[in-house]
Amino acid sequence: MTNPVDRTHAVLLRVSEFLRTLPADQLDDLIAGTAKLQVVAKGSRPAARRPAAKPLSVTPEKVRDELVAIGDTVGAERYVDDLKLTVVQLRALAKELGISVPGKAVKGEVIRQIVQWTVGRRLTSETISRPAPARF
Repeated sequence: MTNPVDRTHAVLLRVSEFLRTLPADQLDDLIAGTAKLQVVAKGSRPAARRPAAKPLSVTPEKVRDELVAIGDTVGAERYVDDLKLTVVQLRALAKELGISVPGKAVKGEVIRQIVQWTVGRRLTSETISRPAPARF
């Protein structure tokens, strides 16, 4: 089949056969433009995409202020965990706070990094800068 019109017709027939097998919600997504069709070579799989981070339910400034007010790492970790953020959202929060997180870090590690860089380092600095107690 070398005629472009014949080739286009054959492709459209295959696409229409495929579209008939889709559930109504997926068709609605295609119509709305929130989904797309992708050409994938036989035997290969499309590249996995990271899910987009949903907007944070709290502002990074509020989280930083709350963590500083808590003042201890155990309570701070509990506070961050109680925010019920996904790993993607926690990574976004860390980025907004200027905190670098390893790419393979799991949820608990991301929480510990956020707490360490907002509370732990300040506590360590305060401890180091305290004058030694007077000895008599």
